[in-house]
Amino acid sequence: MNSKALMNIELKILDPRVSESLPKIATPGSAGADLRALLDTPLVLAPGETKLVHTGIAIKLPHGTFGAVYPRSGLATKTGLAPANMVGVIDENYTGEIIVALHNYSNEPQAFAIGDRIAQLV
Repeated sequence: MNSKALMNIELKILDPRVSESLPKIATPGSAGADLRALLDTPLVLAPGETKLVHTGIAIKLPHGTFGAVYPRSGLATKTGLAPANMVGVIDENYTGEIIVALHNYSNEPQAFAIGDRIAQLV
């Protein structure tokens, strides 16, 4: 398994398909790195539906820190898709896969595909 550094965070790739879409800080002023959906097929969420969406990555945080999974503001306002818990906390001792409980807050079915940006890691 590959490991890479992301802002002093060790990033572990759990699935080879992730290498195409590693989380990145888009611009120097960006607060978070985009998390992307790791799916076998495109997915549709019905209004009010929540599904667990894999990212295929794990992180190791420095001692005394935590990570947070936040909604992507553009995705949430345009489609109504956002993490079900709004902010997911990643404790420093959690080293398993980051999985996003993605919820459709809109009144319309929402589709997303493999590699789509679904949340951000701060």
